[in-house]
Amino acid sequence: MKKSITLLTLLFIAMFSFGQNSNENITIKKRNGRIINVETNEKLSKLELKSMLDEESYDSYIRGRNRYIASIPFWAATAIEGALSITYIAMGCDLKHDCINNHDHQNGNDEYCGVGKRTMFYWAMGGFCVAGAIMYAIPATILTISSHQNINAAVEGYNQKSSDVTLNFGATNNGIGLTLNF
Repeated sequence: MKKSITLLTLLFIAMFSFGQNSNENITIKKRNGRIINVETNEKLSKLELKSMLDEESYDSYIRGRNRYIASIPFWAATAIEGALSITYIAMGCDLKHDCINNHDHQNGNDEYCGVGKRTMFYWAMGGFCVAGAIMYAIPATILTISSHQNINAAVEGYNQKSSDVTLNFGATNNGIGLTLNF
């Protein structure tokens, strides 16, 4: 009888001494649209985040990632439209500059070297491309800001929750026991 009580006491002590689960007590932060572990500076996978975050925070993170990814084509289109507008306006300015430089002022040829149709065409195309860049930049900005807000909300929700001190009894990575989360 004494051996069984001693064995049960040792088993009971072993369950409680290895009960702390250290994987739940990490601090996370957002970097480049991803959530990383502050201590190890490694990116956390979606599976790790799903087990760490509560359902609302995880949904907020997924919404943020989806919006972040959706903003990328809009930013690419904005860059392309911006490059095209600079190209068209520069071509129009070159035509105007060539007309002025090639005009013969020294020999008394004082013809008017105004803005021609081709110059106006290039400048108009540059203006349309500027308008296109603005049209793409607006949704890109909205999606990017929204994605940052969603991911920040998930990070703040987890970090705030993990800073609360809780004492639980249940299954851990090492067995069954008390877990003290702080």
